[in-house]
Amino acid sequence: MISTLLQKLILAVVGLLLVVSALTIYFRSKNVTKKEFFNIFKSTRLVSAWILFFVIIISGVFGIFNHMKAKQSVTAVVALNYSEASQAQNSNGTRYNMAEIICDEVVGKAIEMGALENVTVKQLKNCLCVYPYIQGDVNDKSNYLISTEFIVEYHASKHTDHLDAENVITLITSAYKDYYIEKYTDKFSITSKEDKPDYSTMEYMDTVTYFNKEITAVLNYLYGMAEKGPSFVTKNNTTFHAIAAKVHTFKETQIDQNLKSLILQHGIARNKANYIDRLSYQNKNTDFDKQRNNASFNLCNQAIDMYSEEMTRVVLVPTWDESGKYYMGRTKVGIDELSVMATTFSDNVASNEKEIMDNNLVIGKMQAGAENNSANAEVDALITSIDESIDNFTIEAINAGREYSNYRMNQCIAVSISGTSLFSELKTIIIFAFLSYIAAFVFAVSKKFPRA
Repeated sequence: MISTLLQKLILAVVGLLLVVSALTIYFRSKNVTKKEFFNIFKSTRLVSAWILFFVIIISGVFGIFNHMKAKQSVTAVVALNYSEASQAQNSNGTRYNMAEIICDEVVGKAIEMGALENVTVKQLKNCLCVYPYIQGDVNDKSNYLISTEFIVEYHASKHTDHLDAENVITLITSAYKDYYIEKYTDKFSITSKEDKPDYSTMEYMDTVTYFNKEITAVLNYLYGMAEKGPSFVTKNNTTFHAIAAKVHTFKETQIDQNLKSLILQHGIARNKANYIDRLSYQNKNTDFDKQRNNASFNLCNQAIDMYSEEMTRVVLVPTWDESGKYYMGRTKVGIDELSVMATTFSDNVASNEKEIMDNNLVIGKMQAGAENNSANAEVDALITSIDESIDNFTIEAINAGREYSNYRMNQCIAVSISGTSLFSELKTIIIFAFLSYIAAFVFAVSKKFPRA
């Protein structure tokens, strides 16, 4: 801020010198004739040693302060290169808002990333502004424009003049990329310890079900990312398919085979009687569903049998094609819908039967099993190990996904940073030097006018 004040002070000095000299000439010109007035101007040398010295010195000082001020202002261009940007949308289809580039979350993240000292979010945000690179006009349809490039300007204030301007704008754009990735790209997070169930009170078979659910969520995320970036390679030289294969192998060996098999082999449970009763109750409910699905299946078959064979061969109805010509087209009949429904009910019956058989298998193993404290301890240790492994797989999947998002955003969000150019600074100094010369020359002329 000191450089800005000194720059303005120098401008004020030159401006004041010019005004005072012009006023002096104006008032003293009344003491001379018109011929003498022009003779004074003609007799004054256009270039003298002291004028040249004055212009060089004051322009040099001005140039120093102008350069210091220019270093406190930086501009960045944020370009959106994904297809949805041309429709003013984020990559997930939501409405794009350029104000988010300098929102409180982004500015706060930038301060945290750069460990910026002695500055608040509000103070730094007041130094930033954002606007479209090319402005459209809503008053005329031919001038409608959805901008995909935005200018972000930073101008230091008295609260932020101790910060490096280029570093600030770099942090802002980097923080915005992270903010965009977290909010608008693929999300997947690890289950916190507070949200996890208490395995010590949870039934062993319920733990197997819970682990399967957690590991399936990781697999679904990896498969989805593999579809988006099949050839993407992380910094650990692996792909989404490779991580997914490793997770799938772990699921089959550690959860489905080792843990589940160990529980069924020894027939262990936290509360065996209660667990068997629960499975028996589930079987009764499932059996009701099976009976209902079986009855629906039989009804569909009976309805199908009622249709005449001649009706179901082909049904032609008059219709017309795109050119407007009529023809007889085949259409569906009720039997088609009934056949689909019958297939669905048949699949449901098979699923119900499998669920009942699986529960009966577990009940049989529980009834045959005896108390075995060593087996319980072995299962508890395996549960702890599997839980840690799932957390590690989740973290690996998240890191891989974040790497891919960063890679994709580096392609989809391009940032170019530029400060005040040397040519622009030279242009400003030349203009100031010319004004300084005019002021010095007018001052020299004013001195030649008599007071009375």
